[in-house]
Amino acid sequence: MIIDMRCRVPTLSTAQYFHTIMQNIGRLDYVPALKSGSLDTFLKDLEDSGITSAVSVSGNNPGARIGKRDQPARTTSNDEIAALQNEHPGKIIGVAGIDAGNTFHNSLEELERCSDLGLKAAFIEPGRSPGCLLNDRVLYPIYQKCVDLDMAIIPQTSGLLGGKNFDYANPKYIEDVAEDFPDLRIICGHGCYPFVREMIMVCQRRDNVWASPDVYLLNGLGTMDWVEAVNRNMYGFADQFIFGSAYPFMSLKDAVNGYLQLPWNEDVLPKIFYKNALKALKLDSDPVFQNLYPNV
Repeated sequence: MIIDMRCRVPTLSTAQYFHTIMQNIGRLDYVPALKSGSLDTFLKDLEDSGITSAVSVSGNNPGARIGKRDQPARTTSNDEIAALQNEHPGKIIGVAGIDAGNTFHNSLEELERCSDLGLKAAFIEPGRSPGCLLNDRVLYPIYQKCVDLDMAIIPQTSGLLGGKNFDYANPKYIEDVAEDFPDLRIICGHGCYPFVREMIMVCQRRDNVWASPDVYLLNGLGTMDWVEAVNRNMYGFADQFIFGSAYPFMSLKDAVNGYLQLPWNEDVLPKIFYKNALKALKLDSDPVFQNLYPNV
């Protein structure tokens, strides 16, 4: 039983963004489901990899120049994501793509609309739109709205592609938000790389913050720091670490196998593979997920 906290379903609205990126880096053939745009191929890949539930985290914001890279606009259809979640209950967990800069929509109105659609979490990339740090007060109405709607927030926290400089990923900004919004569940996709040890410390200090370093851990970036921190479970860190693949940047099978080859203590595997994700997304009391994950 596995929940993949960062697994972008190749829908009509999301596939083109990742198709362009993977084509630009010469890795389009690496992801057959993305190349074909086939949902059936993706669902078979899920089954073959042993992943039970895919958390589809995609964004809505204009394109931006990040360092030396031009990132295309992201135009996820939240309606499409919600429809897929309804069609595949428990298998696809939809995440609302929110433009924090209010270019594509009014962020607060879109959050309310997505909550009504049944989406339980929101994704923002404020380093691209509006181009600010995660503790900028311009984002605080979004955080408060997520609290009001009982939605988790998944911010882009990569130092490589998150914002205008790599300090954007420093988890000190996450800690500011966690302090000011103690009821906000914050899931740090990409795990605030390269600030691995700092991210571990923030999770140890804040029980409303989870780390999901996904492909960064799988590429050997700070890997043993993560593993040792989880295994030692100092200040409950084993309860705040979540598996993710960052698909399509890594195949689902490679991601699962990569995790399984690491020297985790056996007792932490259920936590990092599904228990922590259910808690962070507040799905542990949902009948659909209680049926899928009866050991929670």
